Amino acid sequence: MATTRARSGRSSALNLPRTATGFDQVLHAVRARPPRRAPELPGEPRWRSEFVATDLRGPRVRLQEFGYASHELGRGQGRLDDTALVGPVRILTPEGLSCLTEVCDRLEGAAGASRFIATRRVRSADLMSAFINNMIRDRTFLLTCSRLVGVPLIPHPLRIPTAQINYFEGRGPGARPDIVRWHRDGMDYVFTIQLNGYEDYEGGRFSYFRGRTDEFDGAREGDPRIREADCGDRGATLFLHGSRIFHAVTPVTRGRRVTLVVSFFCPYFARQDSNTFWHLAGDDGIPATIPCWLRLKWPVRDAAMDYALRAGSPVVTWEDVR
Repeated sequence: MATTRARSGRSSALNLPRTATGFDQVLHAVRARPPRRAPELPGEPRWRSEFVATDLRGPRVRLQEFGYASHELGRGQGRLDDTALVGPVRILTPEGLSCLTEVCDRLEGAAGASRFIATRRVRSADLMSAFINNMIRDRTFLLTCSRLVGVPLIPHPLRIPTAQINYFEGRGPGARPDIVRWHRDGMDYVFTIQLNGYEDYEGGRFSYFRGRTDEFDGAREGDPRIREADCGDRGATLFLHGSRIFHAVTPVTRGRRVTLVVSFFCPYFARQDSNTFWHLAGDDGIPATIPCWLRLKWPVRDAAMDYALRAGSPVVTWEDVR
């Protein structure tokens, strides 16, 4: 699968709204409500490590190709944290993807509306589904993700945004469309798994800005840096260094599009983690964000061990990624 392509209709992506910043972001945080919680799904499929397609290789783009200098990037164990984008790849087998799709379809009733980033979504899906919880904390799954990116990864210790399901549906003329606004993530390491393909919907194109985040405001109609990730196949999985790349999803005009977005964390770069309090609070509200934020900022002695315990995850080390 090809990694990216320039969009023929670039202006439709560039004209999407942008996520609130500054005082408007604070207002979102004040008005936001904690995500809705649903009881755990009864009778859902059982996760198995065999669902992971191991030894994956995918097209890789470095952050230097987005305009970042090497000295701006994290470095650990002689390695540079310079992966901007990988994929799309198929990280799950067909059977694993079918099980995940069933789970995400059944969780749609818990979806809440938001005007901050994604229009309609389920937050903290791993707290509602044993399948998703076990998938993102499975050692085989974590090692595969870590090796694709080149740094040790665990599920993000901030539990509310760790696993999010986005739902998009074409609603007809005059209806408010489901979109993802232009934004950069609070999380550094983000995987998006496409649960259906272009044959199921129109629109819903994953677009991103191939440049530094501080250059995004200068983008204009026809800018060749507005790209589209070729994620049209069911099961296509894309890694994005979300905090350093502006991205969005265009309106779905027909059909239905569902994605699972999983946020990861590198314990060795904990002090460089890009999360900001107000970014999280804008989505989940201040009361829900405070305890998670304080828990993340507790000091640790052993980064690999302590953060893995906080995330309920196996330990992943640099030696595992080599």
